[in-house]
Amino acid sequence: MPEKDHTSVGGEVRQLWEKGYDTLEKKNYDYAMVLLAEALEKEPAFFDCRMALRAAQIKKHENAGRIAKIAAAAGNAHHMAQAKIALKRKNYFSAMAHAEKILCGDPESSVGHRVIVDAAKALDLPHTMISSLQMLKKANPKNNGITQELAKALEMLNDWDEAERVMLQLAQMNPEDPFLQQAYKDTAAKATIYRGNYDNKAGGQDAGGSADAEGSSKADYTSEDVLDGKIYDMEERLQAEPENYKLAVDIANLYVERKDFDRAFEYFDWVQENCSVSDSSIDRALADAYEAQFDYDIKQYPEGSPERDGLEAERDAFMLENCQERADRYPTMLEFRFELGEYQFRTGDVNEAIQTFQRTQNSPSHKHRSLCYLGQCFMQRGMYDMALSQFEKAMEGKSTFDDQKKELVYFLASVFEKQGKHEQAAAHFKSIYEMDIGYRDVAEKVEGGYVGDP
Repeated sequence: MPEKDHTSVGGEVRQLWEKGYDTLEKKNYDYAMVLLAEALEKEPAFFDCRMALRAAQIKKHENAGRIAKIAAAAGNAHHMAQAKIALKRKNYFSAMAHAEKILCGDPESSVGHRVIVDAAKALDLPHTMISSLQMLKKANPKNNGITQELAKALEMLNDWDEAERVMLQLAQMNPEDPFLQQAYKDTAAKATIYRGNYDNKAGGQDAGGSADAEGSSKADYTSEDVLDGKIYDMEERLQAEPENYKLAVDIANLYVERKDFDRAFEYFDWVQENCSVSDSSIDRALADAYEAQFDYDIKQYPEGSPERDGLEAERDAFMLENCQERADRYPTMLEFRFELGEYQFRTGDVNEAIQTFQRTQNSPSHKHRSLCYLGQCFMQRGMYDMALSQFEKAMEGKSTFDDQKKELVYFLASVFEKQGKHEQAAAHFKSIYEMDIGYRDVAEKVEGGYVGDP
């Protein structure tokens, strides 16, 4: 059930919302709660309305005297029982309606918010979940389970930055708990993957070497002034949140984007000195910063110059060592192992690359690209039958003639060409030609009649 704001409701619900909101503005909290609660009973996914109701509940509670608060809380017993019964019977709408009546008497009620969370989870209402989980976390700061629930709800919204921040705080508060440390690492790894750091390596090339769309979540700053302003705002925020290491890394990334590498590495050094939790996303960001600096320095020299060639070799050697260290440090994270294989392949260490990709092909998210690389490795070794086998495995389930399939067909054609099977090679090249005449050198091969040497 998708959550709704005030622009996506109409009819009676809209009228109740508008009247309730206006009444809330006039500080008539009792009547506002009646109107807004009625609107919610008719449209439980109306998140704006639920937040307005929550504001009315809190304001009423703040202004109530001690006796009134006690009386209101005492009257919640009936609704607590009804909410729990409705929840048990999977009548989630009714459960949420009773929970709101509980919160009208006591907006900090853990029972009320617990019912809201459980019902909202069943109804797929993540914003509603988060609102009540934040209240539960405030009331129960030492309950690690609530914090983990909050992080999971944030993940449902793809709010990975906040989910990662929440789990980092939890990990820092519990340095001796291996389960929480691992939970944080898992969240950080998923956040990094979501931000597209692994699918956009090697100048936008995918694992098989074809161009991939830019998937980074970083903003595309076109103005130095805008970028400087962003850095300034984030540095101001960091002063108020000195333990927000994710924010510090984001600042470092912005300095990398600005090509101020010295300043970027100052932030990375500070994070590494102060953050006690092993964090794969920080390691990843630091590696990207080093690579960006190498690429920047390389571009200062013309292609083919000794200086440029030397820096490229230095970059590849450094990144290879860095990838090996990360793969060893995080043995369960096959994305790091896969990246190591990419650099092994790039630097010509084919035997090591084969071993690496044979391992990463067991990961569903890396299987296709690992098979592509294995095929290329075997081609370089002259093992054409084995290369063919890998490309055919990668082809399984590929019904759409997309870029990945074009690449695979091209590799298959190249293997047939190496084997002297010219007719089969030509047929595969022609199938690409029919779909994309501009793909690599396909036009040259097809239009030239494709006459190979025996």
